[in-house]
Amino acid sequence: MLDIYKYEQPILYNILNNSIINNKLSHAYLFDSNGNSDVYDIVLSFTKMIITSNITNETEKNNICMRIDDGNYVDVKVIEPDGMWIKKDQLLDLQSEFSKKSIEGSKKVYIIKSADKMNIQTANSILKFLEEPIDEIIAILVVDNINLMLPTIISRCQVIKLNKKPLSLDSIDNFSAYFFQSKYALLTETEKKELMESAVNFIHHIENNGIDTLIYTKKLWHNIFKDRDLCIVAVNLCIYFYYDVVKYKCGLNNYFYGDKLSEISFVSGNNDYDELIKKIQILDRTENYLKRNLNINLLIDKMIIDMCGDDYEDS
Repeated sequence: MLDIYKYEQPILYNILNNSIINNKLSHAYLFDSNGNSDVYDIVLSFTKMIITSNITNETEKNNICMRIDDGNYVDVKVIEPDGMWIKKDQLLDLQSEFSKKSIEGSKKVYIIKSADKMNIQTANSILKFLEEPIDEIIAILVVDNINLMLPTIISRCQVIKLNKKPLSLDSIDNFSAYFFQSKYALLTETEKKELMESAVNFIHHIENNGIDTLIYTKKLWHNIFKDRDLCIVAVNLCIYFYYDVVKYKCGLNNYFYGDKLSEISFVSGNNDYDELIKKIQILDRTENYLKRNLNINLLIDKMIIDMCGDDYEDS
């Protein structure tokens, strides 16, 4: 079900697949589409895995999946905006319906599409539902703009952020088209490569020196990535390096940083999957904060501290 996204969304795939295998499902997920139009297909695939996880009969499993696709499976409820907004009454009806015992299986799933299109009253209604989770009921919220969500809702969900593009950005040309827009469109290929080298150098210090990287932040970061837009570019470059490390662990090829295999191999040996996922999530979060005009120096310091987590606590 999710296997078709294994290569395009390796982080997402590992998080969701492992949660099913290890029976460690969260009570609530928030899928940030990040502009990726596949988000709802991915959510439906995950929902099918949740509902059919304990079913061994393939015919029965396929039948359930078809009913979910057709919207005819009672224990899966999909809510989407009624007009421009999701209405409070829609959520009240959901709560009433899902307060009853599961009819078909052991789990119920409700999906709220465009969950970022809720007013305060509606958002508070879903918040109450999330604050008092009911066993075997799983919420999946799908958003295009996570910044429109209440922080209290975000904090109660496991955030799953899709890749902006499939991980086939393996050339400088694609990199140029993707990262360097507006005022950076005229950078030379040499300048772009230098920025990529600087991002890898920063990661090298993180992986080798841990929290001591803070001492060299000005040299490694601020003197190179001199404004907010360049900082966002740099964070994305770091994300794509760690994506390469995940691909390396999966035995895949076609790397963004194809000339950095020795460094990729080293970082792979230095981190397990969970550590790589954590670092990518920290970088994703930093990118979002940078877009909110928060203090750059403090954000980068916090990013380093968070990425060095255990190392920082042991010091």
